Amino acid sequence: MIKKASCHPRRITALLAVLTTGMGLISAPQARADESESNLKISGFMSLVAGRTSSTSLPPDYAGPTSIDGHACPCYTADWGNAGVYTDSLSLRPESRAGIQLKYVLTPQFNLVGQVVVRGSDTSPNLQWAYASYTPSRNWEFQLGRKRIPLYFYSDFQDIGMSYPWVGVPPELYGWEATNYNGASARYRTMVGDTNLAIGLFGGKETVKDALYDRLFYNSKTRVEWNNLVGADLEASQGGVTARAVYMQTDVRSTNALVGLNDKARLRAYGLATNADLDNWFVLTEVTQLTRDFDSGYKITAPAYTVGAGYHYGDWTPFLNYASYKEKTSNSQMYAPQSYKRWSLTLRYDLGIRSALKAQVDRNKDVTRNFGGDVTVMRLSYDQLF
Repeated sequence: MIKKASCHPRRITALLAVLTTGMGLISAPQARADESESNLKISGFMSLVAGRTSSTSLPPDYAGPTSIDGHACPCYTADWGNAGVYTDSLSLRPESRAGIQLKYVLTPQFNLVGQVVVRGSDTSPNLQWAYASYTPSRNWEFQLGRKRIPLYFYSDFQDIGMSYPWVGVPPELYGWEATNYNGASARYRTMVGDTNLAIGLFGGKETVKDALYDRLFYNSKTRVEWNNLVGADLEASQGGVTARAVYMQTDVRSTNALVGLNDKARLRAYGLATNADLDNWFVLTEVTQLTRDFDSGYKITAPAYTVGAGYHYGDWTPFLNYASYKEKTSNSQMYAPQSYKRWSLTLRYDLGIRSALKAQVDRNKDVTRNFGGDVTVMRLSYDQLF
C-alpha cells in the first residue's frame, strides 16, 4: 500500500537537500565559468512550493476513485505530467523542482544545450533537454536532439516559475503522458511591417517506460509511445500583443500488462494563445483541443481553456484566472469523461529580477464528480533564477 503524502520531516529534509544540491551545482560552476570567460554557460532555476487542500469529505454522489496515486481524496492534481497531487496534508512534493541548464557555444552559429531537472514528486535527475542548435543566419534556426514538445505557449519554460504569474501553469491544459520528444525542429523568423513572425516545424518520437501521468489511474508502470509525432506553430507579435497557433498529431500506444491495457490511438491537438500587455494591465488566454481516436472504436475530445487578467503595481502583481477542461466521449460505456472548472487568485511579489514569492488560492470543481472531488487549494511558492 502506498502511503499518503505528508509533510514528514524526513521528506522535507530530503527534498530540501535535492534542491540545495541543484543550487550548488548551478552557482559554483557559474562563478568559475564567468572568471575564465568559458564558452560554457550555466544557468538554473528553482521553485519551492508548499500547498494543501482544505476539503474534508467526498460528496455522496461521487463516482470516482477514493485515492489517486496513493493520495486520499478529496484531492487536487496540480501537475498531471508528473503526478503532483495535493491532499489535506501540507506538502512540498507535488510541484517543488530545481533545474540546471548548460549551453556550450562551439561557434557563433553552433551550440549544444542540456537541461536536467529534479522534482519533489520524482527526485531522480531527469534529462529534459539535450540538443544541438545551428543558426546559419539571423532568420533560420535548426535543432536536433531531445526537446520539450511545443504544444502550449509556456511549454519550453513551464518549469520556470519566474516566467508566469501563477504558482504553476494551468493543469487544465498542461501535462500529458509525454511532454518531451526526440527529433528535430526548424524555425524561421522574419518581420512583416511592424509584426514579428516566427514559423516552426517539429517532428520525432518519445517513449516513456513509466509514465507518471498514468500513475494517476493505475498502480503500476505504464509504457507510453508517441510515434510519428509532427507539428507546426506560428507566432506573431506586435507592440504588447502576442498570438500563437499550433497543430500537432501523433500515434499513441499505451501498454500495462498488469491491468490488461493495450490501447492505440491517433492524437490530434490544436491550440491558440493570445496575450496582451497593456502598460500595467495584462491579459493571458490560451485555448486547446485534443482528440484521441482509439483503434477500439471510440473517440475522446477534450477542449480546454484558461483566461486571466493581472495588474502590475510596483513589485506586486495580483492575478485572477479562470480555467476549464471538459471531455466528450463517443461511447460513455467504454470511457467515463472528466470535467473540471477552476477559479484562482494569485498574489506575486518580486523580490528582484531573479526571485519572487507567490500566494495562490484555487477553487476547483469536479464537474463530473469522478476524479478528486471539489476542493479549495492553498499554495505558497518561492521562485529563483540562477
